[in-house]
Amino acid sequence: MSLLPSNATRYERALEKTCARSFSLPVLVNALRHSQTCPVQVLPWLAYEWSVDEWNEEWSEEQKRQVTARAIAVHKKKGTRGAVEDAINALGYNINTIEWWEQTPNAVAGTYELEITADGRGVSEEVVNSLLNVVERTKNTRSHMSKLSVTGAVSGEWYAGACVMTGEMVAIEPLMPEAVETSGCYNMNCGYTIYETVG
Repeated sequence: MSLLPSNATRYERALEKTCARSFSLPVLVNALRHSQTCPVQVLPWLAYEWSVDEWNEEWSEEQKRQVTARAIAVHKKKGTRGAVEDAINALGYNINTIEWWEQTPNAVAGTYELEITADGRGVSEEVVNSLLNVVERTKNTRSHMSKLSVTGAVSGEWYAGACVMTGEMVAIEPLMPEAVETSGCYNMNCGYTIYETVG
């Protein structure tokens, strides 16, 4: 059924057919507007729309989705300690913020220290610069960082084992000597292997 009048031109009818095909495409707007269901290719555009301050194409898909999902919450409280912590946590890092008045003795007013733990990931210069950019864009303007500690924590399983072997050699001869001497060798061995992946 056409909504065009009976005197419509061939061009208008062709345009109507073209538009009918494009309107029948399966574009799910709700999926495009949610950070967890948005296709990965469209995720940078959703992040741009939600004004994500720091974006890196090298991040994992999970990091990109977390940063996008927390963008609105970070903007609601931007300029606060909570905003800095949320922004860093969205990248998958643990953070501990120590303000000047929480230090013993009290530090210079308006300063703070950050302790960031990168669990199971390498800490490169690019990662540190990215974290500094996130902090700079979300903190309040009056506060200044006095110390930044970025540590890498690696967790995993390791096994230790030990084996003790003891023994005694006895020779039985026809004549029994008055004193019996025994001797033995005690061996204790230990080994370990450390695998380290950097990168």
